[in-house]
Amino acid sequence: MAMDKQRTIIAATLGAAVLLAGCATPRPPDPTAEVPHCYKTNKGRVIACTPVAAPSLNADAEAKRFVPDPNALTVYVVRRNWGDGRNFVKVYPDGGAGVDTLPDTMVRLKFKPGSHSVAFEFDGKRQSTTAAGQAGEIRFVRIDGTVWAWKSTYEWVAESEAATRERALKARLVADVVVR
Repeated sequence: MAMDKQRTIIAATLGAAVLLAGCATPRPPDPTAEVPHCYKTNKGRVIACTPVAAPSLNADAEAKRFVPDPNALTVYVVRRNWGDGRNFVKVYPDGGAGVDTLPDTMVRLKFKPGSHSVAFEFDGKRQSTTAAGQAGEIRFVRIDGTVWAWKSTYEWVAESEAATRERALKARLVADVVVR
């Protein structure tokens, strides 16, 4: 009899623990919500957030399918590097309005066919590259950041499309810009 009572108490305790653990689990993010994207440490501490809402998780997943737009040259600006830090780096398509990026993020730009300037600015210095192509084509460009305690540097890096595409798959879409 005492053994049955003990088993009942143990079963009830385990059941309560499982139920409470379920209540303590945060809800998954809404895949349709457009909210600022936050860059976090590997322990989950927020370091910095984009000042404007990023496209939804659904839009992020769609962008990572890399489907060409038959009416536009699509350019992915990818910022993903092991040595990058918390700095905001602004990306400027064809000299237009700047878009803030954080580490492990990307921006999708849709241009008219032709040759276009893509620039970024950090610490008062602007660097640019050219992306050229026809409607229905996709291009990838990458910003490489290295952050040390005494200095931060950013530069355009030339690497294979496959390598940058792989980095883009692990980056978060923070802006989807149609340049007219």
